[in-house]
Amino acid sequence: MKQLKPNDNVRSLLEKSDLPTSDLDTCRSLNLYGIEEGNVLKGTVGYELYGHDILLRSLAVDPEFRGTGLGRELVRQAESLARQNGAHTAWLLTTTAESFFTENGYSKVDRQTAPESIRATSQFSSLCPASSAFMCKRLVA
Repeated sequence: MKQLKPNDNVRSLLEKSDLPTSDLDTCRSLNLYGIEEGNVLKGTVGYELYGHDILLRSLAVDPEFRGTGLGRELVRQAESLARQNGAHTAWLLTTTAESFFTENGYSKVDRQTAPESIRATSQFSSLCPASSAFMCKRLVA
């Protein structure tokens, strides 16, 4: 997994997965990673770091590589990197992958429990619909 800059390949993969891209260039706290093979972006994941909290976002796997464990690996590596940067809790919003994240240790929680730093993100406040599942996972014991 390598660090990525927002580029056409990233935008294309996120758009194919119906994920927002409008804030990729303006989000100063975005750490974006991906797994590439040649010129093919197989998958991507990102997180925004806010003190001890992260907003996990932009998880997308090219349809050709879905079902291979790549999504789990991307999440695991992003969580590990976030822990190394001081994160204790991961938060996310999803409209389509609630069961995937549940299988990976996330629990659905009430949006009212979101820390102020997470509430202030564009993902939370405007880009993801209110009907999105809001989930969290403790990254440290």
